[in-house]
Amino acid sequence: MFSLFSLLLVAITAGCGSDRKEGSGQSETFRASAACIECHAVNKISPVTGGTIVTEWQRSAHNTQNGAACTACHINNGHPQGGSIIKAVPDTQCQTCHTVVRLGTPHFSNFTTSLAAQYISQTDAPEVQCRQCHNPHDTTTLLQYNRDWADSGHGSTKYVPGDANASSVNSHYPWTTASRDVCSKCHTTSGYKKVSSGAASVLTTTNTTTNTSTTTVTPNAPLMSNNKKNETIMCSACHINYSWTRRVIGAQTLEYTYDSDLVPGGGSDPFAGPAPATVDGLTAAAAVVLPNIGDSNLCVVCHSGRGNFQSVRSSRFEGHHAPTGADLYADLTHVGFEFDGRVYTKPAFFAHPNIGLTTGAGPCVSCHMKSTKSHTFEVVTKNTSGTITAINSQAVCNGCHSDMTPATLNQEALGYRQAGKLLTDYLDNIVPNKPNYTGAAILRATTPQINALHVNTYGAVQNSLLVTEDPGGYTHNRFYLKRLLFDSIDWLDNHVFDGTITIDAAVYPNAAAWFNAAAGTGIATRP
Repeated sequence: MFSLFSLLLVAITAGCGSDRKEGSGQSETFRASAACIECHAVNKISPVTGGTIVTEWQRSAHNTQNGAACTACHINNGHPQGGSIIKAVPDTQCQTCHTVVRLGTPHFSNFTTSLAAQYISQTDAPEVQCRQCHNPHDTTTLLQYNRDWADSGHGSTKYVPGDANASSVNSHYPWTTASRDVCSKCHTTSGYKKVSSGAASVLTTTNTTTNTSTTTVTPNAPLMSNNKKNETIMCSACHINYSWTRRVIGAQTLEYTYDSDLVPGGGSDPFAGPAPATVDGLTAAAAVVLPNIGDSNLCVVCHSGRGNFQSVRSSRFEGHHAPTGADLYADLTHVGFEFDGRVYTKPAFFAHPNIGLTTGAGPCVSCHMKSTKSHTFEVVTKNTSGTITAINSQAVCNGCHSDMTPATLNQEALGYRQAGKLLTDYLDNIVPNKPNYTGAAILRATTPQINALHVNTYGAVQNSLLVTEDPGGYTHNRFYLKRLLFDSIDWLDNHVFDGTITIDAAVYPNAAAWFNAAAGTGIATRP
């Protein structure tokens, strides 16, 4: 009997066809799983990933760090001797080992009114919450992607009570309340999935007569409005499951409109006089529709703004936050304030919107996710002083640019930011020896002040906000942003669009270089 038992023990611990014996380097959990592996080494295929389950498990810390044997999750009740075994293990089983103490509260569905965001979506049932971001068999191989994502804006749960600006965008405001319902489209995974899947749509229309807007959610309003806890923009927003296949959502219709014969007007001041009234021709406003850009469709759902220069006047940027896709496709969105009579047609050589179309990745994914740190979504690497030291997607740039180096891109960034400062300084009337045309700071903090501004001065205010709302605008659509900033400065210096501005290179050297101002005179002409 003893001899027979010994032979059986050797057989079940050999596992997976290997000649390794107990004590030869196998983990304890491998030895504990050997009986399962003996039968299921090659015949159990994951219905999600298509990979061999045993191979996936062997790569994970469940094996290599003695984390969990097969029977730790698949509870065995007499299998295979006529008994049963739990096959479809719910994710609630994970909490046996992965407790709140070990992982922290963001990993658990504590749906309270606390503003601190969590890694759980309200729309996920408890039995499938963990697998939204983790392969239950191989929890380890892609763990760095999870960590990179958690460090990104999409995954940040940072919350500073009483300080919205110091909190992450996910914890900034109570996104699940009725007053913030439309915001949940981009500030929660639940709202994002509703809109991006087509289960709901958002559209804002503007009444040019009353200068008011109406936002409508159809057909399944509201998106959230349940006063539960904030959510990060988690893996399931972009991926269908833990095969990490990206969701296919098609070309995006944005939530605002463009009217080809609408010219905003209104406002006045003692120097420029009264502005022309708003003119609206017979062409009806239509929702902005972007082209199909493959995987990058997922990005422009939220990164294409919430309005444009035809939207209701506001002291905030009409395009809202991070309107990178709107800048990229400005010929369709008109997200910046485009002054009447000025031309903003994109140059024939501008090819950034076409990046990645042949591969199906599209421009956003091609530039932001083609590095070993793809889920940080960072295109460049910077040192502690903010200087660009590497272009993470250098190979993509090299496809068109033979001279694109970190130093070149850094100079572009410096010029863009200083051009924005020059514009803001004109608005604040603090440009040395160059007062703006009013001779005083442009008051723009309140709604009455905004509504009173001459339409072109209001446009300059709007464009001054673009630099902070899209810090990478100099790469997304360099010529469009440069023309907007130039025209804004051109108006403010003498309330005439004369096509030239003068920049003191001693005070604004990077802006002068960016606008290609002449040495000595500092005169720059419209790009």
